[in-house]
Amino acid sequence: MRHDKSNNKNADFNIALKAILFGVAVGAAICAGFLFLFAFLFVAVKSIPQFMIQSVAIFCSAIGAFVSGYVSIRIYRSKGLVYGAFAGFLLFAIITLIAFIISRDKFTYITLMRLLIMVFSGAVGGVLSVNKKRRK
Repeated sequence: MRHDKSNNKNADFNIALKAILFGVAVGAAICAGFLFLFAFLFVAVKSIPQFMIQSVAIFCSAIGAFVSGYVSIRIYRSKGLVYGAFAGFLLFAIITLIAFIISRDKFTYITLMRLLIMVFSGAVGGVLSVNKKRRK
């Protein structure tokens, strides 16, 4: 009996895509949670420099991308660097699209910096996840 390799690759990619989408959803929820937490803290403090708001937003995005890559690869269990980076990129695309729709902002160097940080964070999360030992 012969195995159809193209069908097997398709099924493998579909499983990876579902894992990545679930990881991105979890990463987005974590990112939103951190943003809500820091927004509450900023309201309590009342006086925050503008550069700090941008830094905290990038930090929250990086944490969300890390969690996104980690959760995705924890489910898929292989190709941590590539799929973790893809999960970070997908989360970046979603966050950036929402930000552009809401604020009518343009693509700036901060957006590019956020892209690099989120892809790197997702890749690191994926690598750490794939290298973590499984419980027996």
